[in-house]
Amino acid sequence: MIFDYLLSLISIYLFVALAAGMHVLLYKRDSRSALGWLALIVLFPIAGAILYLLFGVNRVQRKAQRISLHVIPEGGKRPEFESVPAGASMSRVGHNITHRELTTGNSLRTYYNGEQAYPPMLEAIDGARHELLLSSYIFDNDDTGLRFIERLTAARDRGVQVRILVDDVGIRYSFPTIIRALKQRDLHFRRFMPLRLLPPSFSINLRTHRKLLIADRSVSFAGGMNIGDRQLLEGPSPHRASDLHFRIHGPIIEDLVSLFYEDWQYSGGAPMTRFETTKSANGTASCRLISDGPDETLDSLTLLIIGILSSARRRVWIMSPYFLPDQKMMGSLQAAALSGIDIQVMIPEQNNWPLVQWALQHNMADLLNTGVSILQRPPPFAHSKCLLADDDYVMVGSSNMDPRSLRLNFELGIEVFDPSLNRELSAHFERTAADCKIFTTEYLKNRGTFTRLRDGAAAMFGPYL
Repeated sequence: MIFDYLLSLISIYLFVALAAGMHVLLYKRDSRSALGWLALIVLFPIAGAILYLLFGVNRVQRKAQRISLHVIPEGGKRPEFESVPAGASMSRVGHNITHRELTTGNSLRTYYNGEQAYPPMLEAIDGARHELLLSSYIFDNDDTGLRFIERLTAARDRGVQVRILVDDVGIRYSFPTIIRALKQRDLHFRRFMPLRLLPPSFSINLRTHRKLLIADRSVSFAGGMNIGDRQLLEGPSPHRASDLHFRIHGPIIEDLVSLFYEDWQYSGGAPMTRFETTKSANGTASCRLISDGPDETLDSLTLLIIGILSSARRRVWIMSPYFLPDQKMMGSLQAAALSGIDIQVMIPEQNNWPLVQWALQHNMADLLNTGVSILQRPPPFAHSKCLLADDDYVMVGSSNMDPRSLRLNFELGIEVFDPSLNRELSAHFERTAADCKIFTTEYLKNRGTFTRLRDGAAAMFGPYL
């Protein structure tokens, strides 16, 4: 009897380990990640398989444009590219990744922190007459969140079609969540990949990190800001963060609407009413949407950043709250710096996730030794994200430079070819850099043994931070 029980138990262990191991080999593209999961499954078959099921399996099944780089066919000619603004040859990188043309005639305005961004966003909600589309990762149940709810409710009451998409992990940064307020006002909302027991869905990863507000398809707001008191530097939240957000006018809004609609439809939202709009196209910015996520657009932003690093001729300046480049990105940053490109990366002096700070310190020497400058921005927490290249290229949006953003989250990036926006954000970068501390190899060398061990251990979890 005991022998039969043990045999059955061993059989179950072997079956579970084999099934999970086969899934890892078939679907994990990163060899280090695959090796780590296999080791965990072999050592702890049941627990390892459960953890892999919860955190390692990509459950997203969405139709999306496949990345297909333009390759010269045998005996063929190199394909033609769209015309690009003067000095914007790096536009070919984004074109090859997305197959989207640049849209001309756009205009962008920068807002610094919630004090600047929220009033025009609320004004756009108040002025809407047909449609409001809102997507946010964090939507806090606080004074700021409830102020947005009140304005959205008023818009709905005057006949505006309101659609709200929230991430089911992001909303849990506040308790009780904003869901209660949405239900009480009877607002039309959907939760992206909701966590639930029946049917089971426990995907902590694979979240939508996009931040987007579109009013009447004539004005849009996008960037790094969530909705909540945490984005107010003068507000009451203990988690205050500085950030960048952008108001956008022009033809690129149609692409943003399509992206929202894909996420809305995937989350079970009803079809949206279509209506014609007239958009002014008198801005000076040429833009392209870069959609990125753990579906068939996987690695879009990674390839874009690597391509920009290789195309830049003078400088690449980066702001990112979470900076954990993988080996491909590390190599590209090092190669660009060694070729004489001015590479500067601005990160928070104190990260709000200590594990990220520790993992960051483990590999920074490799970048510093090749000439990459790492600037540490003093508190409050720096949540700003942008990439500036040469004199006319800007990339803004929701993505950080870490594996979670670039491989696990659904992110939104916007390429902008506009010398005036580049000058504005470059001046902001330089002003901010004046208050930053320089990350040095001396600091890394002076870490104690325990600190080095801690940082090395944290770096092992880099792909999941």
